Formats: sequence, structure tokens, C-alpha cells
Amino acid sequence: MKEERIVGILASSALFGSAERETLDKIAKCTVSRFNAAEPIYSTDSYRKCLGVILSGKVEMFGTSCNNTVRLNTATVGEIFGAAALFGSPEQYVSVVRAKTAAEVLFIDENEMERFIRSDSSLALAYIAFLSDRIRFLNRKITSFTAKNADDATAQALLESGVDEFKVNMSRLCKQLDIGRTSLYRSFENLVRLGTIEYSEGTVKILDRKALRELIS
Repeated sequence: MKEERIVGILASSALFGSAERETLDKIAKCTVSRFNAAEPIYSTDSYRKCLGVILSGKVEMFGTSCNNTVRLNTATVGEIFGAAALFGSPEQYVSVVRAKTAAEVLFIDENEMERFIRSDSSLALAYIAFLSDRIRFLNRKITSFTAKNADDATAQALLESGVDEFKVNMSRLCKQLDIGRTSLYRSFENLVRLGTIEYSEGTVKILDRKALRELIS
């Protein structure tokens, strides 16, 4: 893949979008690897201390616990993985990363990433924001896994909005909670019936935060 195209992908990504052009040009020269569909990229005991940027295709991330595998996320062009292995000295990687389709990945190793962060303050701030977003994402996943049912998980997600009235993207919320659209709509109907929320034409209005909290306690 030509470096100019790689720069374009980096510039449109959440992490690298605010980086200086000189930084993007240097990052575009990092190693690019190709993977076939279903080919492992990282596993708990086989990984690179690199940040991976998806240049083409789709990649899936899985969590493992007690011999069970749970899909955490699917990422596509411009999205990032590998932050958990980049800095520090982990004995194992925390998840499994696998190519869902044929994919190309740009790998930025620990030393390179440290150099880029030190030389470009915009990238440093973006990296902090990226890690914060990942923590919030994983917290939501933990909530959905530990919720007693879909209603509890939905109530928790609505409370996390921090406001009482907002637009909701049902497809995105389904993906966030890892539940089907039918189950999500049923949960909304149940919460409406309980008098905790109003829902109309994509807008949610929280009527009773205390009751929502009681659902998940």
C-alpha cells in the first residue's frame, strides 16, 4: 500500500487525526503485514509489542476466560488494537485478535510510538483520550456481561449517558451491549412500561434515574 494512502487512513482515524503531517509521514513508513481471513494476529501468548492500525479488511477481538471465548469488538479501516501490549511488560496479551477478512495492518512498535508521542504533543493527548475511551468501552462490556438480563444492561447504558434526554443509535447500542435488536427494543418497551423512560423517534428521555439504578443494583 502506498504511503500517501496510509497517511490518509491515519489522518482520518481518531487517534492520529490530530497528529502533525511530519509525524504521519514517519508512521506511514512503519511495517505493514498482511493476514488471511481467520488468521490469528495476536493471541494471549503470541503477540508483538506494537500498536496495530487496520489499513484494509476487518479484525475481530475476543476475550478469553475459563476456556470460554467472547467476542469483544469488530474493527475496520483506521481503527486500532494492541494498546494493552504496547508499554509495560505484560507476560500475556489480554485478548485474541484475529482477521475476520483478508486484512492489512500497520504495526508501530513500542520504541517508535514513544518517539512519536514525545515529538508530537497532539498525538500524546490523543493517545491519552484513546486509552480513556478503551477503558470506558471495556467497562460497558463488563456491565453487559455481568448484567442479570438485557433490561439491566440497557438501563446501565442509558444511565451512562449523563443527560436526561438524548438521541440513541440503536444499531450502535446493540453492538455496545452485544445483544440483538429485538432484545434491545423489548428492553426499551419494558423500561417505558415501568415508567423509567420515554422513547419516541430515536429520542430517549429518562424519567426516573433512581428506578433505573435500582434495576441494576
